[in-house]
Parts: sequence; structure tokens; C-alpha cells
Amino acid sequence: MRIFYSFLIVMTAVFLFLLPLTDMVYNFRTDPRTDTFNTIDTTGGLTTSNVTLHDFIYDDDTSTISIESSINEVPTFTAYNTTSKTLTLATLTENTTRDIEVTYDIDVITDSDAINNLLDRVAWIWMLICIAFPAAGLAAIWTNRA
Repeated sequence: MRIFYSFLIVMTAVFLFLLPLTDMVYNFRTDPRTDTFNTIDTTGGLTTSNVTLHDFIYDDDTSTISIESSINEVPTFTAYNTTSKTLTLATLTENTTRDIEVTYDIDVITDSDAINNLLDRVAWIWMLICIAFPAAGLAAIWTNRA
């Protein structure tokens, strides 16, 4: 019977470990935001432009940035200023006016430092549980205390 209980504990720990906890925490504390910038002009042969975002990008993670243009072009960003929230756009069609939509993730938990501190440590707490639970359970089973 000990082997069966040990198997159950190990399988439960593996199941808990495989839960996408960090993704769940990220999705809980962020929301996508879309800013629309009307009449972005590129004149005089320029193919770059700057826009100022309405909010800060969560954790300065520029991989969440998505840019769409109202004309047939694929704009990209080359720089993000974390202080002024300025995003530098590149690969724009020269001598053209367009509307730009920028989508990025923002932090939605801004009022509570305690919740932010807890969410920052959830991954470590979860890892401790995934390691300590099977160790304690297996020790209890094999020493006949369970």
C-alpha cells in the first residue's frame, strides 16, 4: 500500500508542477490596452515616427507590443523610452498619412503593494509547495506516520 500512496503523492506533485501558474499570475495582473493614433504623417522621405503611449508597458516587456496601420504596411518599433512612454515606429511608408493602433500589456493592479508583493512571490511559493509536499508525504508514508 505504501507504494500506491507514494505513487499518488508523486503524481499529484507532478500535476501541480505542470499547472501554468506563472501564466495565470501574468494574465491576472495584466490587461491588453489599445491606443489609437490618428494622422501619423511621414514627410520628406522619413520612414520613422514617434508616438507617446497612454500608459506604461507592463514590466517594460516590449514583446507584448503589436502595431497595426490603416494602410498596407507593416510597422515595427525600434525603441521604447520607459520614462516618457515614447515608442519609435519604423518601416513606415514615406510621404503618407495613416492611423496607427498600438496594443500592449499594462499593469491593472496599481493600488495595492501587498498584492503585488504576493504575486511577485507566488512562483517561489508554488515551487516550494511542489517540492515540500511530496518530500513530506513520502517521508510520512515510509516512516509509518501516515
